[in-house]
Amino acid sequence: MNPNILICGKTGAGKTSLVQAVTHAGTVPDEAIGDAEATTRGFDVYETDIANFIDSEGMEPGQTVEQYSAFIMGEVVKRLDSDSVENLIHNIWYCIDGSGARIQDTDAKLIKTFSDKVILVVTKCELMRKEQVEAVMNTLLDLIDRDRIVLVSSENRSGLKQLIAKAEAMSASAMGHAAEELEAFRKRWDDYYANMRRVWTESVSSDADSYINWAAGRAAAIALVPLPLADVAPLIANEVYMLYKLAELYGIAADNTVITMLLGCAGGSVAGKVGASFLPFLKIPIAAAVTYGVGKAAKAYFESDMTMNEEELHREFLAGEREARKKDWKKAGEEAR
Repeated sequence: MNPNILICGKTGAGKTSLVQAVTHAGTVPDEAIGDAEATTRGFDVYETDIANFIDSEGMEPGQTVEQYSAFIMGEVVKRLDSDSVENLIHNIWYCIDGSGARIQDTDAKLIKTFSDKVILVVTKCELMRKEQVEAVMNTLLDLIDRDRIVLVSSENRSGLKQLIAKAEAMSASAMGHAAEELEAFRKRWDDYYANMRRVWTESVSSDADSYINWAAGRAAAIALVPLPLADVAPLIANEVYMLYKLAELYGIAADNTVITMLLGCAGGSVAGKVGASFLPFLKIPIAAAVTYGVGKAAKAYFESDMTMNEEELHREFLAGEREARKKDWKKAGEEAR
């Protein structure tokens, strides 16, 4: 038996694009995806070897929460009444358009309605600024646990590996089969996503390295400021922006607590920057190396699904810092200005 995954949310949230992104080529035709207008009516079912993805019609402007939740729950109940376990909904992906960078009351109500089976998917995260990510996460974490929130970009293929891992775990739990059947399901799931996981991992890792190098180069440019202490605040802001972008790439719902912990993994990185402000010939390499080290530690942390401890993080930071010392950051800083 394959799990049934229902995808819902407002019109334009990128639901069909998301299904296309997490299935093999040809499963969802390009013409099924609208250009800023609704194309799905009722429910479109896309069957694969590992799951049935049920793409729902979106909530239209003017439609009430009660009307849309009744529409979605009507499908859930209809499948429940069919007396066939193969028809049951095993998890729901509720999609929120991240480019809008605002959680509305209707979203909050619907999330609570579907809370027991829902994975909250923030789509189009490539369009979100750091301030928007921070504001959205602070709101969402009041509504639902962090481990059921994923930030994705169907365009850049970021966050998808995180999403399908959560979907597999939730589906396996909901299906509740005997051990041998669950093992067969997980094997089918792993086989289906083997190549896609590899491509997503390589793509996200490359993008993460690009962000880290960009942020370190920007730190070098900031450190060119000739006034002592004038560059400390911009350097910290630069690191914070880098960390939010890295979290977004890995689909992680990061908030101030996570960001502060990662900034502290360097063990006094801020103090190091302050001290470097009084030593002009050291400012550029120190600022760049610390930023690079923090970025590498954060990358490793997100790739571990946030399971690394502070000691492991500090080791990753030191390794990144040593690696950064081999680079010409003065040249990079001048080019970044």
